[in-house]
Amino acid sequence: MSTIKFNVAQLLREMIGGRRDYTFTEETLPLDDQLVMRGISGKVRFIRTAAGVYVHVRARGVVEMICVRSLEPFDYTVEVDFSDEFHSVVDVMNGDELPAPIEDDPYLLSELHMADIGDVVRDYTLLELPINPVSPAYRDKPVSYTVQSDGIDDEQTSDSVDSRFEALKAWAAQQNTTQSRS
Repeated sequence: MSTIKFNVAQLLREMIGGRRDYTFTEETLPLDDQLVMRGISGKVRFIRTAAGVYVHVRARGVVEMICVRSLEPFDYTVEVDFSDEFHSVVDVMNGDELPAPIEDDPYLLSELHMADIGDVVRDYTLLELPINPVSPAYRDKPVSYTVQSDGIDDEQTSDSVDSRFEALKAWAAQQNTTQSRS
């Protein structure tokens, strides 16, 4: 549950197609046990449907992530733009319980006709975050690796090298002399 909630009871009393537009801001929104979205701002549009309300959200915020290259924290700006439907659970006119929607995992309005936009923003933000976040400071730098074998000399391994790899061994030696000159 989040604090970004809107009461859509009046909209549910209108004809299908009725709409409302709102803006919202929120200081923080926990995404999971470790990630927190900060400085959230956005716009939301609610459109009345037969089953509840259709929601279109545009939101922006900042998430502190850990760079996979440097292991340093950095701020990642997230922008989400999505649409989804909230289904009514209670008829706004008479208070009767409505049948469950057919969808596997639908978003539901509360019994007080509140749309919890924060939960939807959380879900779509988690989908938008990169799997391997890279800090802007390291984004355009090539990754270089150095492999060393401690205590093993080329002379020790020369007799165990397959003859098919002689060309590769010559190329590696040439590369090593070229790199040592520069």
